[in-house]
Amino acid sequence: MTECTRNLEIEIPAGEVEREFIRIAQGFQKKARIPGFRPGKAPLSLVRQHFASKIREEAIEALVPAHLRAAFERESLEPVSTPTLDNLAFEPGSPLKFKASFEIMPPIELGDYRSIRTEMNVPPTGPADVEAALEALRQRHSSTEPSDAAQAEDGAIAVVEATPLPANESDVAPEAAPASVPPPALPQELSIEVGGADTLPQFSEALRGMRPDEERDLEVAYPADYPNAGLAGQTRKYHLKLKGIQKKTVPDLTDDFVKHATGADTVEELRRRIGENLTAERQHQARHQAEEAIVDQLLRQSPFPVPESLVDKQVEAKIERNLRGLADQGLDPRKLKLDWAKLRKRHEDSARREVRAALLLEKIADKENIAATPEAVEAEVQRAAEELQQPVDALRARLRDNGVLDRIENRIRQESVLEFLVRNATGTVAGSVEGAATQ
Repeated sequence: MTECTRNLEIEIPAGEVEREFIRIAQGFQKKARIPGFRPGKAPLSLVRQHFASKIREEAIEALVPAHLRAAFERESLEPVSTPTLDNLAFEPGSPLKFKASFEIMPPIELGDYRSIRTEMNVPPTGPADVEAALEALRQRHSSTEPSDAAQAEDGAIAVVEATPLPANESDVAPEAAPASVPPPALPQELSIEVGGADTLPQFSEALRGMRPDEERDLEVAYPADYPNAGLAGQTRKYHLKLKGIQKKTVPDLTDDFVKHATGADTVEELRRRIGENLTAERQHQARHQAEEAIVDQLLRQSPFPVPESLVDKQVEAKIERNLRGLADQGLDPRKLKLDWAKLRKRHEDSARREVRAALLLEKIADKENIAATPEAVEAEVQRAAEELQQPVDALRARLRDNGVLDRIENRIRQESVLEFLVRNATGTVAGSVEGAATQ
């Protein structure tokens, strides 16, 4: 039981239960077909006996929710989870008793959020940043062709047959039972730029100086932040065979090249566009970091327990987004051997933080009278309709029916509160924000 859990023991008087039984039984009586009696003419006592289980079920479905709602109002409780019922006891002629367990929203006391201060440092975008982006563009559009080089050197493309090796010799010990020996790993053909910026130093060191058909073993310690999560922080061994050497041709930076590669008419136009994009990206990143710093301070100011039911919903939403991402990559999550318990556990801490932050932002929105404007919500609907190529009116109705419109409004409101807090925390005068209205 968590700090947000509440229990209620409810007893419904026997007289009220009996009246409900009679009301439901009379409804059955009107259309009951019982052998020996015309429809609707069977005695009520016989109807109650014949449909006892169904009458009991309908009586419970009618009485329990009504008395729960009355108890919530009487105790001034607002459940945030569906109540679970325990110890439901009922015998004819006796009161109906049960225990209901549910979670409620905890009391949230805001700290002095207007005193929060942080900086929003946007690194300047200089000519070197733009030239680095242009060079990366040239590298992405490079081509390769066979080279007559005698050995692999920096800048060359090594075509390698890489075969994963067991981590320890004991993994393939002769005395091991056949069933315990893993199947041999299949070699992969890789193209690796020796000394390239994206090439791990261990690969470059192993390949540098190798001649075609030469073979070497290599042990690689992958860094903890390696993009491939399956290899990050791992140490792997490979047997390398150099199949061939290729040379890379990088296109010249000309107007024709940039027009073909990006659609920009000239190199100078592309330089300007890259500079603007880099600046916008750095501004966005700086704003995100400022928001995170502010939320961290909000959470420290206002500690409070979080209903686990809300955390569970947030975990499920995060997992659903992950699965959609896998599907977008062409992977079928149903065919992956996912450890659902570990997957949920991995998301719990971040989900709890997100729930606490959302509750605090909602509280601040109420206090500051910040709300999403109808114009901002409508702009989101218009944008979605354009992307989905659907009629605006039809999409708006569907979003309203399935509750997505409310979620859009809540998201805009939350973003507006963050904008308010960022302006206040960075020393800018906080006023009304785009998409929000102060009431």
